[in-house]
Amino acid sequence: MHPHPVNKGIWAMLSKIRKLEQQLRAAGLPQALARLPYWLLALQYYYTMQPKLARIEGVARRIRSWHATVLELCAKEEAKTELIDVRQAMRDDLECTKRTLWDLREICIDVTRLFTTVGYSSRRLARLQEELVRLLSESYECATLLQHTLAEHDAGALALLRQMQDSRAG
Repeated sequence: MHPHPVNKGIWAMLSKIRKLEQQLRAAGLPQALARLPYWLLALQYYYTMQPKLARIEGVARRIRSWHATVLELCAKEEAKTELIDVRQAMRDDLECTKRTLWDLREICIDVTRLFTTVGYSSRRLARLQEELVRLLSESYECATLLQHTLAEHDAGALALLRQMQDSRAG
């Protein structure tokens, strides 16, 4: 298994903990105590991810808000020919955001796999992963919807502008 570069630190720590567990078991410690370092690392990861989850929720709220705003603007007659993203900069920015969201989703799944690889599972980590994956997937889908909404608006606006220009020229 080749972990994502962001997870290499966790992978290295898990490898060290695996060796420590083997040494503690060889010294006669019960399995529950020998596996305590996994629990501590999982707990540290969980608390490290909580503020990141809050920031991702903020990004998700902003994407949903932008989508609602664009839908609202597109519904107004006076905005039919405004907000044209000719250079597709907004859609390109959204594509970059989507790639980042998808990478974060993959990293989150990878961390859980790393813990599973060493035989450690945690309901807390599983819930965190489920929440992060759900939120990242929803944000990704909403950003995709926003891209499509912008593309549809731009196509309609350009067609309307061409029609207006043709009627003036004709």
